Amino acid sequence: MGKNKTEAELIAELEARNEHVAALELTLQERQKTVDLLLTDLKKYQILLDGSSDPIFMFGPDGTYRYANLAFADGVNRKPEEIINHRIWDIFPQDEADKRFAIIKWVFENGITREIEVRVPLPDGDQYYLTTAKPVIGTNNEVDAVICISKNITERKLVEDELRHLSTHDSMTDLFNRHFFHIEIKRMQESRLFPVSIVSVDVDGLKLVNDNFGHDAGDEIILKTARLLRDSFRNEDIIARLGGDEFVVLLPETNENEASEIIARLRNNIEKQNDESFSLSIGVATGKKDCSLSYLMYQADESMYSDKAAHRKDPSKTKPT
Repeated sequence: MGKNKTEAELIAELEARNEHVAALELTLQERQKTVDLLLTDLKKYQILLDGSSDPIFMFGPDGTYRYANLAFADGVNRKPEEIINHRIWDIFPQDEADKRFAIIKWVFENGITREIEVRVPLPDGDQYYLTTAKPVIGTNNEVDAVICISKNITERKLVEDELRHLSTHDSMTDLFNRHFFHIEIKRMQESRLFPVSIVSVDVDGLKLVNDNFGHDAGDEIILKTARLLRDSFRNEDIIARLGGDEFVVLLPETNENEASEIIARLRNNIEKQNDESFSLSIGVATGKKDCSLSYLMYQADESMYSDKAAHRKDPSKTKPT
């Protein structure tokens, strides 16, 4: 049993607690005073802030908006009064709000400026912003608020996406290009997606079409081939144009029987064109785990060349059977 405290000791302890509470209240008052001063400053410059084309807004530690200018309100398709004194989850979907608040919370905890790229989903298309979240330090050297300034980078994102697309796709057919296909070959080699089949496709007589009817006619045949390949293969298959009249398809987790069924579908789609002047030479090869996909591609090419040779010997074989 502990010793009973004397009345004097109890009074001293109570006074110490009261002093601690008073100190906490003073700290809270000072923090609120800092926030009030900041809000006063914001009001002083509200005309400038609201006239800014850049979204500007300020958070409290619980994710409540303390300020939002007109550019921010317009950017999220709301009125300022529908934002201020509301929490971030009231404005954005859960995943986007969580992503934003994680940065705001980090700035509150560390007192260091951070940047984040965010997406604003809108009915007429997503908008992208680069947001700088800056801590507002109060008189107690603690973060009292976080103020954010955003730059609209939607056009830059669209250009980046377009450049990324162009780096992996053929400009004429929008199929994957040679560079991307060889990257996928390396990735597939190290994957568990075996058995793998490779289909090699070549347009018959494209040079004659170009020479006799012009390159526009030849381009139409290339585009026609691309459409046929899209219609004949599965979404998970990698269809690429290697260049000129050469196409190749990488089929993950596809054995010989499955590959044969897909080739039959391709030949059937060619027959449906009802165009005797249009034909494709097709070759296929299938490999099991640990086989060399580079060699498998060579085998598919050899199979395709055999098919092309058969077409030359007997033109009737250009018609699907």
